Amino acid sequence: MQENRRYKSLSADALTSLKTMASDSKKRGFIVKDGTFLGGLVVVLSNPDVKIVTTALETLILLAEVPEYRPTLSSFIGLNEQVEILLNREDENIANLAEKLYDLLTQKPEKHAPLKDSFNTSGTRSRHGTSKNKSVNGGRTKHIILQIRGLVVKNDKDVVMRLLLHVKGVVSITFDLNQKRCIMRTKQDVKPETLAQAVAKSQTMTAQQVIRDENGEEKLIAFGSNMRDVDKENTTLPDYLPEEVDSPKAHTKPLARNKADNKREGGWLSSAATFITNSFYW
Repeated sequence: MQENRRYKSLSADALTSLKTMASDSKKRGFIVKDGTFLGGLVVVLSNPDVKIVTTALETLILLAEVPEYRPTLSSFIGLNEQVEILLNREDENIANLAEKLYDLLTQKPEKHAPLKDSFNTSGTRSRHGTSKNKSVNGGRTKHIILQIRGLVVKNDKDVVMRLLLHVKGVVSITFDLNQKRCIMRTKQDVKPETLAQAVAKSQTMTAQQVIRDENGEEKLIAFGSNMRDVDKENTTLPDYLPEEVDSPKAHTKPLARNKADNKREGGWLSSAATFITNSFYW
């Protein structure tokens, strides 16, 4: 989040104005194209005021509901990190909103034909769709983040994927090769040490759990060097498999606007941008 210190935080009035813009299908694109607006939204996600965080999440969800905006949002500096933190907040409403945003940001475009690979059993089941399994299996899911030493190339990711798919209760898996991390959605009864034991079976990689303390600082939890006693209750194949989790490629073409829209909304946009910019504070 150090990179986001260059962005100004948003005042409550400016945040409300951004949410109003995000609710308008003709105006929400301006927010996505403006790095200052997005940076302000990311900054306030760490605000101690629950109402401000809630409004920011609701605004980002409105933006993420548009598929073509997701690559820009998911690649924006600091957003994914903040969402991961909010997933474990005690406030249930914030945790649920963060989970919805996480699902949207990691959702792959739907395919009309099933994929013929070992990591996908249905081309029409999206990551967002897997969250519906919560009601089927009873109880909420949780997120577990592992820091994996030895995770370097895609082949390593494939090995870890196969090992973790043998752990019962794993709903979905996302990899961040840059940070050497694996982010999993699991059933409530899945133990982090069971997942670490599964990774250790590779004999080339080890895993530690990433948690946040009360001050928001990251800490790594190691599970010891003895990985022989694997929890057998969690080692059978799951009832369903996650989809391939590589991030979608960002669009390179700008959003097209017709001349009529530009003339009609030019004055409004100028006024709104001036108001919101003036509402920033350090």
